[in-house]
Amino acid sequence: MFFEFEMERLQSLYENEVKYNLSDSGNHPLSMNDLMSEEEIKRILEMEIYYGYTTGDPSLLSAIASWYPDKITSSNILVTNGSAEANFLIGWTLVEPDDEVIMVLPNYMQLPGLAKNLGAKVKTIHLKESLDWHLDLDELESMVNDKTKLISICNPSNPTGAVMTDEEMTSIAAIAEKHGAYIHSDEVYRGSELDGNETKSFVHFYDKSIVSCGLSKSFAHPGLRIGWLVASPDVIQNIWTRKDYTTLCASVISQEIGTKIMTSPTRENILGRSSKMLNENLVLFQNWLDSHNGLFTFVPPKAGGMAFVGYNMDINSTEFVHKL
Repeated sequence: MFFEFEMERLQSLYENEVKYNLSDSGNHPLSMNDLMSEEEIKRILEMEIYYGYTTGDPSLLSAIASWYPDKITSSNILVTNGSAEANFLIGWTLVEPDDEVIMVLPNYMQLPGLAKNLGAKVKTIHLKESLDWHLDLDELESMVNDKTKLISICNPSNPTGAVMTDEEMTSIAAIAEKHGAYIHSDEVYRGSELDGNETKSFVHFYDKSIVSCGLSKSFAHPGLRIGWLVASPDVIQNIWTRKDYTTLCASVISQEIGTKIMTSPTRENILGRSSKMLNENLVLFQNWLDSHNGLFTFVPPKAGGMAFVGYNMDINSTEFVHKL
């Protein structure tokens, strides 16, 4: 039995056809003219469109590594075609039949389906609305055992916008370490914190962390299809052997633009723009929800362009999407 990626397929039906896309979870992108100087655009126009480095262009690897702790170098990074490929490669590399994989829900739902297709036993734990969409760490600890291969989280959270504290990440790392499990942390919303206080990456807290990230969300450039993985060099080497079977390398043009995005001061400028835009839009969104007399409920997000909104209507959410 094959488990389809149902959420992505549902989004694909409408996201390029509608006037207002409420499922888009990133920030509005810049144009090439806004992002690059005339000289930089000229250099791109004169580039030869060759195969690039299979692990990522050295300049891009260095720029990405600079966003992480000093212990992270280019040898800890693998560039992928979007964070979706990064997530796929994590599953393909680490998850084997009969492994136990713990998935924190709600999430993007790519890895849960992939893990099932790989023959794993998927166990789910839900963020608690009563805890402002944070985990019950005692519940998590009760689920992890020596068969647990991977704990998969998203921080900052898609779709709730919750952000873990350092203490929470330390506790999750301790739970994983006790049983030798890997932690996968999807961090595509890191840098989009509304208060401007950038959350730490899980690589700060645990050596067996594998981080997936990319330019689609906080960095607002999904069309470049640039993602990456951050992990120990031996894990990166192992994942690289799988990447040889997938896309070989990312676009050299996208990597050139991505290097500009991930290099200071452009990186900080883009994240600052995203934070400003998100704060302004959250006020508009809150006012719109409030104008509907209790029809909607939500916990305001702390990061990202998503909110996990409840509604008081007698209709299934999937049916609601099709009607909308």
